[in-house]
Amino acid sequence: MSLGILKELQFFGLAVLRGIFILILYDLLRIFRRIVPHGVLAVALEDVFYWAGTALLIFQLLYRENDGAVRGYALFAVAAGMLFYHQTVSNWMVEHTAGILNWCLGILLRPFRFVWGKVVQVLKVAVRFYKKKLKKRLKEFIIILFS
Repeated sequence: MSLGILKELQFFGLAVLRGIFILILYDLLRIFRRIVPHGVLAVALEDVFYWAGTALLIFQLLYRENDGAVRGYALFAVAAGMLFYHQTVSNWMVEHTAGILNWCLGILLRPFRFVWGKVVQVLKVAVRFYKKKLKKRLKEFIIILFS
């Protein structure tokens, strides 16, 4: 086999690995989203940063390994790596990793939830108490004001 063909095969393999790596990064983002609730704006910003980072990773691959030449088979290799990873491991990894992390966080946060629940109860009682006093004082003030 010629040296040029070996170099092209190596480049193809690196492109496939880069595609897998890119989707692993997205899976980490998916796991993070399952653990921490997100709004639409946060998801949009995360996606913009992710895709900008992805573009840089692909550009870096093309620049470093192929002298910046964009070749269709390189982009195909990245997509093939992403597809392979997605079809084999991706959903299983996201589901199980997020489940394990949520379970661990649930155990770790249980004492804080208990304490927070008690703090909220005390605050509700205090608000009711001071609301009645404030209402009474406001009525007295209005009576004095318009007398």
